[in-house]
Amino acid sequence: MASAHPTISAEQEEEWQELQAVLQSGILDRASNLRHFLEYVAEQHFAGKTEQIKEYSIAVHALHRQEQFDPQSDTIVRVSAHTLRKKLEHYYSTEGADHFIQIRLPAGKYVLQFWRKKLVYSPSQEPVDGATEPPGPTISANRSDRRGSMYLGLVAAIILLTLGLTISKHKRAVTAIGPQPRVLGRKTGSGAGVAEASQTVHDPTMRIRFGGDSHPYTDVAGQTWQSDHYCTGGSAFSHPNHEIEGTDDQILFQEGREGKFQCRIPVPSGTYQLLLLFADTAGDKEAARQVDLSVNDSATAALDIVDEVGGGDIVVGKVYAGIQPTKDGTIHLDFTSEGSFLNAIELAPSKSAAGIPIRMLAGPAAFHDGQGNVWFPERFFKGGRRTFHADGLPKVANARLFEWERYGHFSYHIPVVADKEYKVTLYF
Repeated sequence: MASAHPTISAEQEEEWQELQAVLQSGILDRASNLRHFLEYVAEQHFAGKTEQIKEYSIAVHALHRQEQFDPQSDTIVRVSAHTLRKKLEHYYSTEGADHFIQIRLPAGKYVLQFWRKKLVYSPSQEPVDGATEPPGPTISANRSDRRGSMYLGLVAAIILLTLGLTISKHKRAVTAIGPQPRVLGRKTGSGAGVAEASQTVHDPTMRIRFGGDSHPYTDVAGQTWQSDHYCTGGSAFSHPNHEIEGTDDQILFQEGREGKFQCRIPVPSGTYQLLLLFADTAGDKEAARQVDLSVNDSATAALDIVDEVGGGDIVVGKVYAGIQPTKDGTIHLDFTSEGSFLNAIELAPSKSAAGIPIRMLAGPAAFHDGQGNVWFPERFFKGGRRTFHADGLPKVANARLFEWERYGHFSYHIPVVADKEYKVTLYF
């Protein structure tokens, strides 16, 4: 947005000041796409050009997509809108809760709303702040609509793995999953319970991103990836112009470390599952970037990342379970071939030799269901398209699990521990 103050009315001046408060609050400091999104739609609002706000214009003018942008195959605008909506809702439930004006981005729309409180007077009381609905199109301030506007991105084809899972092909179902579909977290006596997203659930997983950027990264699900402080050797690389398939967090796979390098990751005593994350962005042929790796001085099978999924620029994961820190209190990772590289890792406590359960959505956000389970954003997908259904959800507990879906010809290549058996449950 241009830094010059536009010519606006007194009412718009108040809105402008509230916009500046949000931009200066720090909630978007590490999310440049979300900041550009908000600045662009705000600029159109103050210029009286809200009719020009389209998915295509946001992608090209705010998110720097090329003019050939296709919203059917690239969901960046919808994903960014969903994440920005969550950021604003969190801001106004915490730091900005007492603001007279609140900025909202209604579900399914890209036009900002500036919602105002007004003073409600009682004959027997001093004036108190009360939320009231402004004239014109707006969002109601009642509890059910607040929940409705806080929907998290999720699925009609949800994959729940009780110990892990791998799927090579999946054909979209046209009927229900079967005679005994599982319903999560129904609230007794309250009809269809909907679990709210929780920001207080403890997540013991250590997430590390590799590359030259020393700043932490917050992904679309709000999870923090710390920068690499534990490795020596090799060199950082960055391939920012690559579109990575199988993730909503492009930046994690556009940077990394390559060559021969060693990592010593400090962890508390216990048993862990290690997930290595790759996407070959070098454009090499198969076998040109063989990854030779040892974990705690024990060599693993060599990895050919391109061969794993039949091409580059696609997310690949490798899981190793039953890992314990060595005598020095660290987990040792040694990459011993010139073609080795790594984009990111997840290290999570797990006593199971088969790894931890995986619950995955077809949407770009984490969800905490009524039973305390965490459903993570979709990844490791190849092909197909994603769509969002805010309306017509089933009247069951945790109905927001079914807001997002992937459809068409697609597959998942979800990493699990080799030579173990797994149960796969699909939700439709």
